Amino acid sequence: MIREIPVNRLNLLLLLSLFFLVTELLSRGAGMLIGVGILLFMVYLGWKEYESTFGKVICWIGVIGLIIQVLSLFAVGFFIIGFLILLVLEYRRQQKHPPVIQPQTQSAPQQGTGVVETGTLLPQKLIGRQSTGSDPYQWRDIHLQTGIGSKTIDLSNTVVHGTAVVSIRHVIGQITVLVPYDMEVQVIHSALYGSVEILGERRRLLNESISLETPGYAEADVRVKVVTSVMSGELEVRRV
Repeated sequence: MIREIPVNRLNLLLLLSLFFLVTELLSRGAGMLIGVGILLFMVYLGWKEYESTFGKVICWIGVIGLIIQVLSLFAVGFFIIGFLILLVLEYRRQQKHPPVIQPQTQSAPQQGTGVVETGTLLPQKLIGRQSTGSDPYQWRDIHLQTGIGSKTIDLSNTVVHGTAVVSIRHVIGQITVLVPYDMEVQVIHSALYGSVEILGERRRLLNESISLETPGYAEADVRVKVVTSVMSGELEVRRV
């Protein structure tokens, strides 16, 4: 979602933050620069003697002092608040008009070039909805680490050979995996808090892990392995 923030808005925020930073540094004078210099020297001295207790204490005092100095700047606070506002506005826009991330197909890799980047089916996305869409696409195993939102993986619009892998580590939100009737399924799921509904069987989870599979999974030629984990959310695996 960060990539979807309009460039002109982000540039305006950066320019205003830079203006406030320069103004604030000029108004505070040399006193602040001397303080920052002392803290940097403490970090340097502590890092050189970090094996000793004295070095660790001096180093961390300097680091914490620098963090406090940076966060005390009005320009930094202005940028953080402004950036969060832009994220909220973009999130609201995507909630009204959720984007569908279409899988990208690529031509066959050239021979004799060593390692060839084939691309991923879905990109990493911190916040927002993602879906494989309703159009046919070429299957590639999915490995995602995401933040907040919903994920929908529809395997009925692709052709799977062997074992398809869907691996998603998610923070908050719902994960939905749609599986054809002729495909065997294995699900390994863990959640700090949430629920699962796997082929009609529903459970509540509280800091638990489960492992389920259909009876013919081990012998099946075509199958899907779903490995997911969430901090708080739902997993749904159903036939289509």
